[in-house]
Amino acid sequence: MSQHNHPYFLSDNTGNLRFTSKGASELRPYFAMAGIDINNINTMDDYYQARKAASPYFLEWMNQRAKNWPDNDQFQLLKNALTGQINNDLPSR
Repeated sequence: MSQHNHPYFLSDNTGNLRFTSKGASELRPYFAMAGIDINNINTMDDYYQARKAASPYFLEWMNQRAKNWPDNDQFQLLKNALTGQINNDLPSR
């Protein structure tokens, strides 16, 4: 099994996984939406299963995260893409 290093987690070559503080902070609410306690995710296989189980909540989670994004044109475009809204007030280029 290969080693994975990501800003949200670290894993060793046996598949054991440890979340970084940033990863735990960012992903805890996402997994909780699916009833998963992030502290019970200890391997890459656990992580993949948790992502699969939480995937129906992905857009809801992204919308929650979007509430904290900066208020500028670039992030407004991303927010609009998430919600399917069209904002004709943005400047055209």
